[in-house]
Amino acid sequence: MEDYASTVNIDSSDSSKETEMVELENCMEVLTKLDLDLAYSSEKLVNLHGLLMNLLAQENELETIAVENNYISEEFMEKALVFNLLSSILDSEVRELDSFMVSLQEEIVDAHKKKSSCRNLKEQFTMMEEKLIDTEGSLRQTQLQISDVKIQSSKLQRTVLAFTHENWKNCIVEVSEHGLLSNINAQSNLQMAGQRHILKMLEKSLARELDLEKRLTESRKSEEELKHKLHYTEQVAFRMEETAQVVWGRFLEAENSVVVLKGTSHELLGRIQLAHFNLNSMVQRENEMKCKYQDCVEDLKKKDAALQSFKIRTAENSAIDAELSNLRETLKLLEEKVKESELHLSNEKATNSSSEAKIRELENVIESFRESTDVADTRAESAELKVAELTGTNVELTEELNFLKGSASKAEKKVGVLEKQLREAEIQLQNAKAVSEASQEQQNMLYSAIWDMETLIEDLKSKVAKAENKTDDAEEHCIILSETNSELTKELSILRERIEYLEESLEQATRSKVESANDINVKTKFIMDLVVQLGKEREHLEKQLNLLTKENKTMAVKLGMTVKDASVGYNSNNDDDKDLPSLTNNLSNNDSCAKSSLEAVKDSVGQSFQAGILLYLSYFDTYIGGVPNTLLDETHEASSSSDNDVRNSNSVNSGVDIVSKLEHSAEVPFL
Repeated sequence: MEDYASTVNIDSSDSSKETEMVELENCMEVLTKLDLDLAYSSEKLVNLHGLLMNLLAQENELETIAVENNYISEEFMEKALVFNLLSSILDSEVRELDSFMVSLQEEIVDAHKKKSSCRNLKEQFTMMEEKLIDTEGSLRQTQLQISDVKIQSSKLQRTVLAFTHENWKNCIVEVSEHGLLSNINAQSNLQMAGQRHILKMLEKSLARELDLEKRLTESRKSEEELKHKLHYTEQVAFRMEETAQVVWGRFLEAENSVVVLKGTSHELLGRIQLAHFNLNSMVQRENEMKCKYQDCVEDLKKKDAALQSFKIRTAENSAIDAELSNLRETLKLLEEKVKESELHLSNEKATNSSSEAKIRELENVIESFRESTDVADTRAESAELKVAELTGTNVELTEELNFLKGSASKAEKKVGVLEKQLREAEIQLQNAKAVSEASQEQQNMLYSAIWDMETLIEDLKSKVAKAENKTDDAEEHCIILSETNSELTKELSILRERIEYLEESLEQATRSKVESANDINVKTKFIMDLVVQLGKEREHLEKQLNLLTKENKTMAVKLGMTVKDASVGYNSNNDDDKDLPSLTNNLSNNDSCAKSSLEAVKDSVGQSFQAGILLYLSYFDTYIGGVPNTLLDETHEASSSSDNDVRNSNSVNSGVDIVSKLEHSAEVPFL
């Protein structure tokens, strides 16, 4: 199962890669098509510009012919028709190009959509982005040029309409000559038309002059830039020629360059290792900076959490403030209730005082009734005494007894009524006492409620004070946190600026390292080529030297043979016998001179070659430091062929010179 899953994964990865490659090929095809379409449109624009310039020239010719012949000539009519046809062709072509540009813009939008599918391939994605940006820029430039051509074509259409209008006026003038219109009106119309035409021509000429001045300034600027570039390239070429002459003139005198070049290559390798070491240290520093940045981010997160907790506390404080406001409202309501209860108590006190006054009045009435009853009792007692005394006198006192009996019944009735009133007054007293007791209980309840409310108010005041203290502390914390936050934001901005600066410095360092590595590679390749060429030249020189030594030996052998023949022919002469050792000495001296001259040539060649290599390397380093690498590449490519020719010619010339010197040194003693 695991093998099957692995095969499925491999197949899926292969299919995804194939799809990505297919999409990439499609995108590249779209880009190539866009480039070809843009090239086609630019070529067509160039052709349309040429046609436009031709039409402008024809317009000037037509205007001059119209002014000279008063718009009445066969040449003018023919040229006007040609001008009309060409202007209409230009207008239609410009419209077609404009519609083509719109379609190209739609294709660019489609390419942007297709480009998003190739994000996995980073290099191709960046390359496609750059190409699309370039195509968009070129499309905008072409659209601007098309708009300029449109404006010019619209102006040309207006001129065509003006020419046709003038021809119509000329027809009216011809009819007027036959008698339909007067000659005076025709002349005035012609003068007005000529003046209008002249004004139009002046406006057009001014606009053309302004355009020409702009183009002249642009062309002058471009010429100056090109002159500067040419001067700079000439200086570079001159310096390169001088360096080539110096270097290639001294290269031929080299022999011990292998050791020097090996040393320089070792030094370059050491520099490369140092550069790698510096790169590793920079990477470590970058990692340390990233760690510091992460620490700063964590600190910021902690501070954000503290800010959130502070916000929560502020929210709690706001809730406490809301509760305090609610409690204050309840306090106000309770105070209003207390005031109402106090008013109610005052009213009840007033009612109690009125009821007490009534009770006092009733008590006074009851006391008066008691006094009256006491008086009546005393009177009844006195009457009974009188009845007991006056029983004998019934005639005189019967009327008085009847009258007294009626008054007694009335008094008894009054006493019953008074007793009822007393009972009612007692009931009212009891009710008043109950009401007073209830009011006292209510007062006690109110006093207790007021006491509780006062305690609550004091508690709430203490809580409010605590909450205010907390809010003050929170505000202080807020101020401190805001200050710390501002400081942290400043530090963050400083750190971000430092990070950006470090990233820029890293990018610059990487670029400089890449450039130095490229320069080092170029130098090493160049030096290795020189080493190979010098080895070949050394072998060639050694071969020539060996040939020369062999020739010298053969010449010495031939000379020795001739000397022996001379000694055989002249055995009788003692003077000739004396000359033989001198000839042999001359031959040996010739051999030693040839060897010493060869060694001197070698030493001089080695020393001059070392000096030339050292000078070349120093000059090469300084020159590469001052001249851009692009120019060096261009000049190196341009001078590679000439360098090979110079090498071959110099090597041949040097070999011929050395051979001639050796032959001269070998032939001098024999002369």
